Amino acid sequence: MDLTTGLLEQVLRTLRECRGVLVARLLSTEEKRQLLALESAVEEKIVFAMCRSRNDGVRAALHLEYTVALVIQSDLFPYPHHPHISMECDDQVVGELITDATQLEALKTSRHNFFLWDNFVIYMQRLPTDPAARRRLRIVYPPREALQIRDLPSVTRTAFGTPSTEGDAWIKRLLAVPGDDGAIGTCLVGFTLTP
Repeated sequence: MDLTTGLLEQVLRTLRECRGVLVARLLSTEEKRQLLALESAVEEKIVFAMCRSRNDGVRAALHLEYTVALVIQSDLFPYPHHPHISMECDDQVVGELITDATQLEALKTSRHNFFLWDNFVIYMQRLPTDPAARRRLRIVYPPREALQIRDLPSVTRTAFGTPSTEGDAWIKRLLAVPGDDGAIGTCLVGFTLTP
């Protein structure tokens, strides 16, 4: 066994041993291409009846040297840090998921903030008024670090992403996991190795 194979096996073993992981498999280059094409098509659809999306987390995981698809028990798997969704126009954040209760309460006191749901605030004064700029609004799912493997030797870069509903179904079909249990989800862990 060469060094790279041994390192890959160590990463896969670490991911498979994470709480809540049911299946973990390295994706081939062709599978990564297919999933990226699917996710790109999903990004052209309007979400939340507002704007298109951009899944930077999935894109980052798929663009790294290796990508592992995980099927997980969602309530058990230790997800990386939050927030994990924002609304952006170009480089400006115009809305975001807030997880800090104190910050959330403070934001609720301003009439300039609109809550799309309990903890997702839209900063109304930041929303573009120009129709062309409004078409550039995106719900963005940022990449996060794959905390589960960041401290492994030889792992130099990581990215964690959660696929769209369509990407989730595709991964479950690929890994032969029934897709009808709402508590079973999927995610991607991308990484590079330096032997």
